[in-house]
Formats: sequence, C-alpha cells, structure tokens
Amino acid sequence: MREAPRKRSLALAAWGEEGLLLVLRPQEDPEFPGAWGLPAVSLQGEEALEEAAQRVAREKLGTEVALRFPVAFGREERKAYTLELWVYEAELLAPIRLPKPKPGKTYYTAFRFASPEDLREAARRGSLCSRLFLAVKGLCP
Repeated sequence: MREAPRKRSLALAAWGEEGLLLVLRPQEDPEFPGAWGLPAVSLQGEEALEEAAQRVAREKLGTEVALRFPVAFGREERKAYTLELWVYEAELLAPIRLPKPKPGKTYYTAFRFASPEDLREAARRGSLCSRLFLAVKGLCP
C-alpha cells in the first residue's frame, strides 16, 4: 500500500490587545470555505517552525509577531495527504494589513479578534488547528 503524501503546516495563535486573532477563509476555499479560524501556512522544504510562523505573519497578515512557543501538534489523514500541523502562539506587534491575494495560496478576506471559544465552529467543520488549540485551552470542541 502506498503512503499518502505528507503536508507540514503551521497555524498561528496570535494575540492582540483585543483577543485572539481569527481570519476568514475565502468562500472558494476547498477545505473550509467561509470559516473563521487561525491563520496558517504550509512549511516550505526544511523550513523551521519559527520561520514559518514569521512568514505567515508577514505574507498573510501583513504584520509582525513576537513568537512565544509551540503549543500543540497533531497529525490527521486527509483524502489526498497526511497533515502534520503545529500551532504556535505569538503576540501581535503591529496592526493587521491583509495583503491582496496571490495565485496558489489561501489568503484571508477579513479578520477579527475573539476568544478561543469562537474556534468551535471551525473545529466542528474539521479544522485540525482549531481542534488542537481548543484542546490546549481546555475547551474541547
């Protein structure tokens, strides 16, 4: 039996003065259309977690963050691949400026600040990073 391809990803649990940053995935997103969740990025090659965390802040949020630490890791079999995902906590250092979308990547259409409980809907829809972060906070979905 052939092993499924592996996809390594990182989700950023970024905190600002108003709470936890949530982003809105676009309606045409193939996995979680219109879901509010944590910003995430696929790791490139042998990219370190810290590099990926800074990249998601810079490329997908238009901001900078002070990294705290990884808080969760999970693995999940999906239809076309095996997802390995880390959740990294960070503190926002500047305002969010969502960039214009570029082809081939998921960009977010809006953002808001909320509490971890607001990840429950995305978790219910299958978001691994939302489920992991809720579990870490003692708020199992």
